Amino acid sequence: MKDYIFILGRDPELSLLELASYFNARKVQYKIKVHSATAAILSLPGMDFAKVIKELGGTVKIARVIDNLDNEELYAGTSNKIKYAVSVYDDSDVEELKEYIKARMRQEKLKAAYKRSSRQEQFLMPNDVIRHELMSEGFELVVYDDIVARTIAVFNPFDYEKRDRERPKQRELHMLSIRLAKILINLSMAKEGDDLLDPFCGYGILLQEAMLMGINTLGFDISRECAEASKVNLAWVVKKYHLNANYKIFNADSRRISRFIEKADSAATEPYMGPLLNKIPMKPEALKSIQQLEPLYRDVLRELSKVVKGNIAIIVPRFRLYSGERIKFNFERMLSSFGFKPYSALPEVKLPIIYTASDSKIEREIWVIRKI
Repeated sequence: MKDYIFILGRDPELSLLELASYFNARKVQYKIKVHSATAAILSLPGMDFAKVIKELGGTVKIARVIDNLDNEELYAGTSNKIKYAVSVYDDSDVEELKEYIKARMRQEKLKAAYKRSSRQEQFLMPNDVIRHELMSEGFELVVYDDIVARTIAVFNPFDYEKRDRERPKQRELHMLSIRLAKILINLSMAKEGDDLLDPFCGYGILLQEAMLMGINTLGFDISRECAEASKVNLAWVVKKYHLNANYKIFNADSRRISRFIEKADSAATEPYMGPLLNKIPMKPEALKSIQQLEPLYRDVLRELSKVVKGNIAIIVPRFRLYSGERIKFNFERMLSSFGFKPYSALPEVKLPIIYTASDSKIEREIWVIRKI
């Protein structure tokens, strides 16, 4: 077991819960030693961390803690001209560390150019794109909690941009982000070879990301357009990335799932959350939306209780009013009606987790549930 620093994304509590769910699903022994709104230090066995960071949605960077800097090989390449950086995620003074590196570079007869970085990167900053160059052209050291670590894996935003850009079927609105899709998949604790259900698959973004992780997928959408678009997008991702995972898409009402499938290992979804809002709603409008959505969620939970064996990661809407009041339905009471209860892979992380942006007209409650 070695110690690794995980630099967390913009929603640190959600990122931490994702990490615990991801490792629990794969029966990886781990211990969270320290965590904050910026980073977490985990003890882990050796893993393919390049693969790990591709499968996580809420981690920006992974760095291996250095036990003895004098014994650490900082650069193993053949060029004598390299780049390096020191990224600081707390208030540590790193001037002495920088001077040490300069001396090491001179001693090893390397011409090393220092790349500046921001003091804190709680989520992806432009200079993190530069870190990909450093993986092959030099090295980066991370400093957190007065501990020095070497970067071994970095989130690549270009992977997301490329898939978003090249996906054959697109729609401007109601698109789940790749980042959130990955987080929901991991919260469901789906793993390679499992069958994951998305009852509101839309254009197949979440299913696409699951298949890239080797997970078989089942998608439902009541819209023929969405179901057909999802089939096209999934056929594309299978061909482009040479995937072995299987998929099946049903153009059917998610309130009738048990008529089409017998079981799924887990489920992850963002259901329909009401009409698109151009502004923060007035209270009567918000109450009307909740009144219309509640029966849908109830019926879908009833169906999920029949077919899903494991975790369900699901998003529930709540409406923010100008007064600051939130309008929502009592989802937890609804859960108990169908034998579900909230499940957190980390007891200190309480559900739901609120996921929102400052300009958002609607807020998301992220729940993870399982049968009692």
